[in-house]
Amino acid sequence: MANRPVTIKDIAEKLSISVSTVSRALKNNPEISLQTREAVQKLAKELKYRPNPLAVALKTQKSNAIGVVVPQIVSSFYASVVKGIEQVADEHGYQIFVSSSNEKLEKEQKNVDGFLNMRMDGIILSLSRATNTYDHIHKIKEMGVPIVLFDRTSKELDVSKVVADDAAAAHAAVTHLLEGGAKRIAFLTGPEYMLYGVNRMRGYKQALSDKGIDLDETLISRCEFTVDSAKQATMDLLSRSNRPDAFFAINDELAIGAIMATKELGFKIPEEVAVVGFSNSRRSRYMEPSISTMDQNPKLVGREAANLLFEQMEDKPDSDKVREAVVHADLIIRASSEK
Repeated sequence: MANRPVTIKDIAEKLSISVSTVSRALKNNPEISLQTREAVQKLAKELKYRPNPLAVALKTQKSNAIGVVVPQIVSSFYASVVKGIEQVADEHGYQIFVSSSNEKLEKEQKNVDGFLNMRMDGIILSLSRATNTYDHIHKIKEMGVPIVLFDRTSKELDVSKVVADDAAAAHAAVTHLLEGGAKRIAFLTGPEYMLYGVNRMRGYKQALSDKGIDLDETLISRCEFTVDSAKQATMDLLSRSNRPDAFFAINDELAIGAIMATKELGFKIPEEVAVVGFSNSRRSRYMEPSISTMDQNPKLVGREAANLLFEQMEDKPDSDKVREAVVHADLIIRASSEK
């Protein structure tokens, strides 16, 4: 017994009573005599008995736990989202289990399968950058497990979502650059299939249109989501005779690449080239110069996602309806664009 977890069967054998009696005594069932309940609970404590959560979940069809899948475990944005989810989970007496896809579809699928096998009562997930097929999401729905997506979602998925108002946020960022005197704003973005990228593109274009500026497609650069990729794209754009005088980046990593290239080429920031990112990451605050960015209010995103999930899990009225919660993003002006 010392080499394996103690079970209720072990307690039953030591006390020469049935397993069902031990089970009910541990739950303090009044149908079991006080003497037996006290004996069972005393021995359980001595043997350091702990219920098997998976066995309990199999029996009750409820684990009192939810699984959260994030693209990056080290991201300050996702860490804050998880904090918001955890706050709501605590209010409902639930635990959360967090795993990272590391921006890989295969890892995301594996995480989902693991949570389903663990009988999670619900799953909250943000799609990885590599995710372009959704069989694993459909599987969650088919199994009747409540699911909510946040931040990175897809039009192809008919599930509840929590998103930033990406188009409005991008519009605010680009309008800020235009009002600071920029005339040629480059947009550093990612793959076309990502919904939040599509929406931020829409906001970028609308802001230009609202100020009477014609769209120049050559100023739109699709990068890998790395500092080096953004740095190279910025180098190429700034080497042109009709170079951009500002950059709007789809995230802070790309904004950092833009700033590194701009400094390396000897341009003054923000006097000659202004930069705005997106996410309000820790790095954006401590770069030199500090980066203007859009704060997505991640803790609120987490709370909204958890609230939507618990509505489904608790079978509240209309809980089966697909809902979308929109969280407003705020412009934070820092040295990279403040003139």
